[in-house]
Amino acid sequence: MVIIMNKEEFIENLSEQTGLTKEESLIVNNILENNFFISKRYKDKIISEIVISLNTNLDKATKIYNVAIEIISRELKNKLKHPFKKR
Repeated sequence: MVIIMNKEEFIENLSEQTGLTKEESLIVNNILENNFFISKRYKDKIISEIVISLNTNLDKATKIYNVAIEIISRELKNKLKHPFKKR
């Protein structure tokens, strides 16, 4: 994620789009960094960790996961379309 966008920017976007606090968004970021989040095999593991870490339900954790992956995917696409654009 650091290559695509800086960590603070990701945490801020995640916080805005999910309604999480910055601290909760940082926890989600750490979970993503500690797992191979691009692989669909780890989706359930990551969502389970979000449920436990944030003490939330499965639906909200799934939404948080989907928003996080959407942010990362969007940034990857932008980077591929505009590889020399400075942020």
